[in-house]
Amino acid sequence: MSAMREHKRSGSRDPRLVLAFRVLMVVLIVVALIIPFTNPPYIVGNVTRIFIATLPVLGLSLLTGFGGLTSIGHNALFGVGAYTTAILATTHGWPWWLSVPFSILTVFIAGLLVGFPSSRIKGVFLAVVTLALGAMFPAIIHRLGFITGGNMGMKVQRLRAPEWTGLMSDQWAYLVCLAVLLVCMLALHRLTRGRFGRALMSIRDQETAAVALGVRVAWTKTLAFGVSAIFAGLGGSLFVLTQGIISSENLYVTLMGSIQFLAALLIGGAGSLLGPLIGTVLAERLPPLLSGVDPVLANVIYGALLIIVILLFRDGIAGALSRFSTWLLGRWDGRRGAKGEREREPE
Repeated sequence: MSAMREHKRSGSRDPRLVLAFRVLMVVLIVVALIIPFTNPPYIVGNVTRIFIATLPVLGLSLLTGFGGLTSIGHNALFGVGAYTTAILATTHGWPWWLSVPFSILTVFIAGLLVGFPSSRIKGVFLAVVTLALGAMFPAIIHRLGFITGGNMGMKVQRLRAPEWTGLMSDQWAYLVCLAVLLVCMLALHRLTRGRFGRALMSIRDQETAAVALGVRVAWTKTLAFGVSAIFAGLGGSLFVLTQGIISSENLYVTLMGSIQFLAALLIGGAGSLLGPLIGTVLAERLPPLLSGVDPVLANVIYGALLIIVILLFRDGIAGALSRFSTWLLGRWDGRRGAKGEREREPE
């Protein structure tokens, strides 16, 4: 029996795939570290924006990919993080390194409040509840214009590189966002492979069996929303600190932002580590590229491509790449096994 079949039967991942993934991650990190020193500021800014937009998609991956919970209101959690940081930094004069942790705490509590109904409702009904939250959030921000600035928005001092670094401000912001993204990806990896992740996946696969095994379903679902909110809130905090402004009409704060997060998750693949990053890269950069080709049909082409990708890759691009790698290794093991058998045949 081939090594690939033995690993598939035992349920463990092929160590060669694990090694290849680790090598790929190292290569991607090295390339990411080179980008801010070899490219003009506008490219550095675009990549920084991709890092930031990946954070709420990571949170959705935890909810949807591992928990089977649907949220269409992550734009609100993104906005809570952004506005908390903006208000603390602008109105109260807090430094960014102090306002961000407080924003994380605030958005975590907000996530718990949003996730509490998930213990009683599920499926499309949960999606409708979060959809209503996402749709109401821009209006709430507009009504609280005396605090949030409404449509005019709030201006915040952008991240500045400390003098001892010798970096430009755009390079410093890039490296800060890259570091936060890597920490969040590592945290997601550890969470989903620990006790909490196993409990969450058991609820996704068979909630009744999870209850029988002693899993606290209501608490696990609520906590999943809270942790997912932390990722989204971090994205909002970094967004306002790197862009210098936030308003109720910003894309990520509106319902369209939440839909874009979901689109990125579907394109890249839920339940994978690199899927959110792959999906965000395409969701962020594909529309501008299509607009350069045909501004009139850009949205139509983007929608058609999105439908094609979802139909062809049910588990996203990352899932398709994983299956393709497994298939290649299976073919390789099969050929090696056949060659060994021919060599052992008596003459």
